Amino acid sequence: MNQYRYTTTNCLFISHIKNTYERYYLANDDDLISTQEHIDRASAVSVYERSITNIIKGFEIPATLPWHLVDDVYIPVNCGGQFHWVLAVVELKNRLIRVYDSSLGSRKKAILHEIKMLSKMLPSYLMDSGFFEKTERTSFVDYDAYKDNNSGSLLEAQVPFMVEFAQDIMQQKSDSLDCGLYVATFAEYLSDQIETSLVDFLPEYLCKRYGALLWSYGSEKAKGAYVSENDDPPKPKSVVTQPPEEDLVHVV
Repeated sequence: MNQYRYTTTNCLFISHIKNTYERYYLANDDDLISTQEHIDRASAVSVYERSITNIIKGFEIPATLPWHLVDDVYIPVNCGGQFHWVLAVVELKNRLIRVYDSSLGSRKKAILHEIKMLSKMLPSYLMDSGFFEKTERTSFVDYDAYKDNNSGSLLEAQVPFMVEFAQDIMQQKSDSLDCGLYVATFAEYLSDQIETSLVDFLPEYLCKRYGALLWSYGSEKAKGAYVSENDDPPKPKSVVTQPPEEDLVHVV
């Protein structure tokens, strides 16, 4: 129970956040629409809200954990519909979203719109999911990050999460299209508690390595007739080392 624990979300999670954010913060024409349109909008957004709370509870994604049982949550975030991805790590104990952006060095530092939406919407859905009522591993309600400085009571849902950019991390070249590979690498090293600043990033090697791992995983899953990831046997924690050039595995 005291070991470092993490979980992740799929890429649809940030889309659900975006849809609910637009409903509550950008629906300026509510006074001009009919009652039926109000009902249709509420019905549509309730589907996204149910998915968000189910993910937080650990119900929606195979091989995941409820958020109240982990320290960090890894969320892949697509930036503005562009071909660029970043990794948002929700540090639950610190009430903080730490952003790992592999192109931060080549553009102006600014909080991405998707991250702003996430920071605003997360507090509400943590409360709605019963996150603070579950204390078998961590009593988050007792952490100073969740307390009002004046009253000492639990912060209101309107108070967004803090946002910070991770510093001294691997950076891609300005013309590189490897952002997804960087996100996967950030997640792997963080989950193994390896300092990302100490890593020599080798895109070609990592593409081959991940390809080999996925092929092996798929083969073992097919041989074992597993229906879902939950049926898989426990996997040992990986340790990544840089191999000599002649030992690289070529996947065809």
